[in-house]
Amino acid sequence: MEKYINEINKECYKGVEPTTPFKELEFHDVEKMIDDDRQLALHTNLGSLTVLDRMTGFGWRDIETGYRDKDGKFWLASGNYDVTKSGAVTVQDAIDWVKERANTCTGV
Repeated sequence: MEKYINEINKECYKGVEPTTPFKELEFHDVEKMIDDDRQLALHTNLGSLTVLDRMTGFGWRDIETGYRDKDGKFWLASGNYDVTKSGAVTVQDAIDWVKERANTCTGV
């Protein structure tokens, strides 16, 4: 497994396997967020995981976790779901955790 900076200046990992321990990978902060919003991202050869902590349009905070696979399909689990606190042991566990909780986008 190797961490590198891709052609659009994003931190990425290659050589990640579904069995790779999730704790071995590091999310990075996404810059240019609005106010107190915070977004983390993890880009790998298996797809990308993102965690967004934001103020909703309804006036409360929410945490959403998204997963985009290599084919561009996207799953979003909203309602205070943070994959970094999921207890996932492997990368595949983390991906499955998001897919199982997806309630906004489910593989679109």
